[in-house]
Amino acid sequence: MKELIQGYTNSCKLVQNRIHELTQTMNELKKNGNEVEIKEQNLERRIQLLYTEHRQMHEIIQYLTSYMRRIEQRVEKKNLL
Repeated sequence: MKELIQGYTNSCKLVQNRIHELTQTMNELKKNGNEVEIKEQNLERRIQLLYTEHRQMHEIIQYLTSYMRRIEQRVEKKNLL
């Protein structure tokens, strides 16, 4: 379970990096007046999709962490009895 959470955490970092890269690219294109290029590459849409994916991964991490804690609490209760 911990490995799964760690995998999602690493994926979140990769998504954050990609969001940063695409945002920089979009800002550079805007500075240069290349609005057509931004639309052709669907940069705004891609960035929004990555934000959605990032948010969903955080929800999964929270759920898995919560589940893991509940399992650990059950084990602790059994050990106390």
